[in-house]
Amino acid sequence: MPAPAKEPQGGNPPASKEEARRRITRLTYWSLPFVGVFAVLNLIPNIPWPWRIAMLAVEVVFVIVYGRAVIRSSLRHRDEYWRERGRDPKHPERFPNDAGNDDRQ
Repeated sequence: MPAPAKEPQGGNPPASKEEARRRITRLTYWSLPFVGVFAVLNLIPNIPWPWRIAMLAVEVVFVIVYGRAVIRSSLRHRDEYWRERGRDPKHPERFPNDAGNDDRQ
């Protein structure tokens, strides 16, 4: 079994904790105002039906955009985890020195 690599083997250097913290802060910065506005609008009684449909459409779009951002952030963290350990993020089960050889016999 080969010794673990001491330096990252990927093309990009590992992300710093400050960069990860900045990304999470950016997600929070953009999501909290939307959540607050939608919470207040959902508490208003007797909103006309067309306005409710419009609010629902905007909420659905926001959830899709926010969900995509959270998933991308999670995948980025996973890739950085494997790069720090000297593995290919797409195939972490392979060792760096194997160059595409499968572990299966």
